[in-house]
Amino acid sequence: MESDPERVDDSPVWREDLVFASCASTVVIGLFLDGWNHINLQNGALGSFFTPWHGVLYAGFTVTATWLALRNLHLVRPTVDARSQYHTYFGVPLRYPFAVFGVLIATLGLVGDAIWHTVFGEEKGVARVIAPFHLVLFCGAVLLLAAPIRSGWYATNVYSSTATFKQFFPVLLSLTLVVASVAFMFQWLSAFIDWQPSLTLGELPPSLASDPAVVGTVQFAGVARVLVTNVILVAPLLLALRRWRLPTGSITFLFTVVAAGMSTLTEFQQGWIIVAAVIGGVAGDALLKLWAVTPERTFETRAFAASMSAVLWVAYFVVLRVAYDIRWPFDLWVGTVGVSMICSVLVSILVLPSTRAPVSWGEMPGSASTPWLRLRRSSSGAMARTEAIGADRTPPMPA
Repeated sequence: MESDPERVDDSPVWREDLVFASCASTVVIGLFLDGWNHINLQNGALGSFFTPWHGVLYAGFTVTATWLALRNLHLVRPTVDARSQYHTYFGVPLRYPFAVFGVLIATLGLVGDAIWHTVFGEEKGVARVIAPFHLVLFCGAVLLLAAPIRSGWYATNVYSSTATFKQFFPVLLSLTLVVASVAFMFQWLSAFIDWQPSLTLGELPPSLASDPAVVGTVQFAGVARVLVTNVILVAPLLLALRRWRLPTGSITFLFTVVAAGMSTLTEFQQGWIIVAAVIGGVAGDALLKLWAVTPERTFETRAFAASMSAVLWVAYFVVLRVAYDIRWPFDLWVGTVGVSMICSVLVSILVLPSTRAPVSWGEMPGSASTPWLRLRRSSSGAMARTEAIGADRTPPMPA
């Protein structure tokens, strides 16, 4: 059943998802404010727990958890009926089950982190981001932020596969928040900020620029930052393509918000990089529409993933050169763009595998004995023919 774009806001599911994603936005805003505080006001140190920035983060968490509780009143008030959009886990119907588990995991991480700091003290450097219980907190937060994505994935009567931007916005906002949070967790390997203290390719002091060990290490880190950022941006979009034909503007929105959010951590010291993200997003939206990318169009999907990465990172290196006079060796930046394209194709193969089943040589086109038919393995293990190539539906989102 296709949803009516003029009446989508009449759907309780859509409105609930929009409110949930809006509440979750305050969690991510608080997260980035806290990161800005640690980098710029605490000089990279962990600092005190009792800060205004932590206050924004946990106020956002409380607001989101409160909305989640209001959507699950049937757990404490038996007179409230479990509605059709609830999903049953361990015999209990839940609205936003990802978020329910996320709140529990994040609470465990918060308690564990307090104990960890008491026993081992404050973390420094990269460890302040990836300390064990910080990872638990991040996992819980991502599950919380991803709740509208899961809701939209299964609500096919509200979110059609060809949803408009307005219809898709609660899911898009949720997806963007998830990607931004993952980018935040990997900020020390982000191409959108100059994480300190560190050495940056193209900005090495003369005393170190002649040391092959230093230059090699900085090149390793520079290429890794681009490749990690590329996967963080591309993989979620390809996953969303399993369910939706993303409306025009979706990729630009996601790329721009993530790049801008990361740039705030260092007070926009390399803020012009946001322009490269906008260019990459616009190119992605244009290619998606031009090539009508769907899971069934395997070649177009691979070409889309590679081409979007190529435009994004070529624009990135141009911005570095023009705005900041940061010059990578020609062969290195060209090779980095090439590897990012290869990585995007490999990710597309994993996330959006070909829908065509393997066939025997006798079944290939041009065979005089057998027409061109697909083969599909039945439950008994035998091979059975089907006529509609690409007729299999995309696999459902994991529960």
